[in-house]
Parts: sequence; structure tokens; C-alpha cells
Amino acid sequence: MNRCKKMGVLVCVFLATLNVVACGQEKGDEVVTTDASPTRQQESSVQIDESTNLEKEENKAISAEESNTQTENIDTEMTAEELLDLFVNGSINAISSEDSTSAFYITDLDMDSDEWDSYSIGERVDLDNDGENELIICGPYGGIYLDARDNKVYEFAVGEGNALELSYVVYNGSIWIMHSNRMNTGYEAYHMEKFEGADNLVAEMNFCEELIDVDNVEGKEKYTLNGTEISYEEYLELCSKIFATEVTTTK
Repeated sequence: MNRCKKMGVLVCVFLATLNVVACGQEKGDEVVTTDASPTRQQESSVQIDESTNLEKEENKAISAEESNTQTENIDTEMTAEELLDLFVNGSINAISSEDSTSAFYITDLDMDSDEWDSYSIGERVDLDNDGENELIICGPYGGIYLDARDNKVYEFAVGEGNALELSYVVYNGSIWIMHSNRMNTGYEAYHMEKFEGADNLVAEMNFCEELIDVDNVEGKEKYTLNGTEISYEEYLELCSKIFATEVTTTK
């Protein structure tokens, strides 16, 4: 009987020991699990931060590369149309035809109230027969024609008063720049220029109608072409061809 009691006590002790060990393992597992979760979260957070920073650096590099590309395009790849757009937007100026050291912005036209109190942006036409369009600013005396080349904008032609009103015509299949003087009674004179590139004048033509006796407005007139006198019929035929295609650019 005593032996059975002893055996029972040993069994109880053994079972109690197993229960304590099991509880200790469960608590240990809970601690490990609890400790591991913040560690993994911290590692994940570090990885996200590193990824975000890397992405930011890559974006900065891409932006810098795109900016450099745009700068290179401005320096070396601007088309005539793009340059003319920049002038119209007020971003760049145009170099004067009379003085290469002088230039003006489109906003300067607003300030010149004596003559340029009214103007408008006109059409774009290949005025110098080089395959690229020039820009017409319609205004006083025919306005201004602008050419873009060598990454700059240049004043190509300009109306200079009643004695030099600016327009253009299509004559013999090409565009010619024309200046007209109609300011005096009994006198009309026209000067035409044909270009193949704004800096390459290839032909000129002058024709005129004037009184033989300037003091007699009812008197006879003479007609000339490039300094040679021609008949009225020849002059009339020439004028009919030219003025049928004239485009006036006065605002």
C-alpha cells in the first residue's frame, strides 16, 4: 500500500514537471514571437525608406537629364518655327536689320506708341524662298517680316514710312518683297527683291510711273522698268501681273 502511494506521488510529480516545462516553452515562444515582430517591422521600414530614397534619386537624375536635353535642344536643335514662337511669346528678341548690335522684343512694339499703336501677329510665309517660313508682324507701313536662322531671330524686312510701304507678291513662281512709294500725286515707284535665303539677294526689279513735267499734273506720264522706258501697255501688263498677287500686311 505504501508502495502504491509512493508510485502515485512520483507520477504526480512527473506530470507537474511536464506541465511547468510546457508552460515555460509557451511563454518563451510568446516572447520570441513578440520580439521578432518589431524586428521584422523595423527591417521592412528600413527597406521601404531605402527604396523611396533610391526612387527619389533616380527621379532627380531623370529630371536633370531631361533638363540637360532641353538645354541642348535650345542651343543646337531649335527649328525656325520654334524660334519664332519664342519671339512671339516674348522669350527672345530679334536682331535689327540696320544694326546687328541692336535688338528688340515684341513687347518693345507696345512701347513705340508713335507708330506701333496697333499691330497684329500675321501669317507665316516662306518670304525668302528657302523652304522655311518667316513671320509677318502686321503693322504700320506694312509691318515687319522676321526670319529665324542660326538659333536667332532677325528682322528681314520692315515698312519705313509712306515712301517705303512693305508688302509681298508672287511673281514668276517666287515670292518677292516689295516696297511701294505712292505718296506723291503723279508719281508711283516700286522696288522688288527676290531672295533665296534671307541673306542672299538674287534679283531686283524697279518699275515706275511719273509725270514728264512734274509741274503739270494733267500732262503726260512716262513708264520705266529697271531704268528703261517702256510703253503704257507694257507697264499696264506688268502691273496687272504683280498687283493681282500682292498681299498687303498693313494693320
